[in-house]
Amino acid sequence: MKLIKRSSPGWEKEFQTEEELKTELYNWICGDCKDGYDEEYDEEHGGFVYVELPVDSTSSLGEMLSTACGCEFYVE
Repeated sequence: MKLIKRSSPGWEKEFQTEEELKTELYNWICGDCKDGYDEEYDEEHGGFVYVELPVDSTSSLGEMLSTACGCEFYVE
C-alpha cells in the first residue's frame, strides 16, 4: 500500500499493512481534526456550521482520509 501526499509531489511512502499506513496517516492529522471540529456549509441556513466527526488511532482508513487533514492524502 502506498500513501501519497497531494500537496507535495513526490512525497509517498510504502507500507506492508493497512495498520502501518493508518499509523503514519494519523500522525499527520491535527488536533482539531482528531477532536472532530470541522466546518460544513449549511445551505438551508446560509452559513457554516461546525460538525463533530472525531477520529482516533482505531478509526477506519476512510474516516481518517475524510478529515480536513486526511484529505491531503490518497492511497494506492
